[in-house]
Amino acid sequence: MYKTPKNKNNMKQFVMYVIFALSSIAFLRAQNADVLKSDAIMQESQMQFLAAAELYQQAAEAYEADGKADAFSYFKAGQNYSKAKDYATAIDQLNKARANNYAEADLYLSYGDAHAGLKQFTEAEEELLKGKDLFPDRTDEFTKKLGYLFFNSGQYDKAVDYLGTAIAQEPNNYTYHYLLGSSYERLKKYKEATLELEKVLAINPKHKNSTKKLGLIYFKQNDYLYNKEKKRYESMKNPTRVDYHNSTKKLEEIAKGFEKCIPYLEKAYEMSPKDKAIINCLSVAYRRMKMDEKAAQMAALLK
Repeated sequence: MYKTPKNKNNMKQFVMYVIFALSSIAFLRAQNADVLKSDAIMQESQMQFLAAAELYQQAAEAYEADGKADAFSYFKAGQNYSKAKDYATAIDQLNKARANNYAEADLYLSYGDAHAGLKQFTEAEEELLKGKDLFPDRTDEFTKKLGYLFFNSGQYDKAVDYLGTAIAQEPNNYTYHYLLGSSYERLKKYKEATLELEKVLAINPKHKNSTKKLGLIYFKQNDYLYNKEKKRYESMKNPTRVDYHNSTKKLEEIAKGFEKCIPYLEKAYEMSPKDKAIINCLSVAYRRMKMDEKAAQMAALLK
């Protein structure tokens, strides 16, 4: 056991020893925090988001143990936890960054991602709108995030507004056109939906979901007219031969409309040959176009 020295010279040496020991510990802690932060940056560059998040968190805690506050490390921990889909821990780390006065645009964007991941859509919207107001030079990023948020939360009217603005900023971004078209589809605005989905294929002809959606929308629109006429005729109490003839002619004219959906459905079938919805629509469309052999082939696939 170390004994406290009694003379003045030894006392000075003891004090110097204690100061050196404490400063060495502080130096090693700071050095360890720096190493952790450096390792975190490396993991993040390799898209190892969970490992990066844990290292950033450890770095932030190491700095804090040394009496320092590194808000940036807390923020990066939260951002990477969000990317790793650990949204609850992400929010906890982002809160610590905010408590240490971190208030950059990326903080609001990361809050938006984390809250949306937990389906806390109101909180996500509040953070993104606040960030959009505070950082007008980053408006494009906030607009895109809000468009995604409103689409994923089923707020399709708002999604239409923000996605439309995003498209004005990036007219060749087919993802924006697809989400806008899908929003219109959910709102049952089929004309607008098909216009946007056609734009997707003009940019990316191999876009599977747009091909399928266009085929199904065109099919459903024409199938509705076909069934409506069938029901009209069947509801007649005493149809005459003239009524039958007129209805048959009308059904034949309506059936020609299936020509519009068939190319999209056939292409969709090539991309997804086991998709029952596509097969069923093709079977019906072929049958009503009197393409009996193809209709039978599709029907056989449904058995």
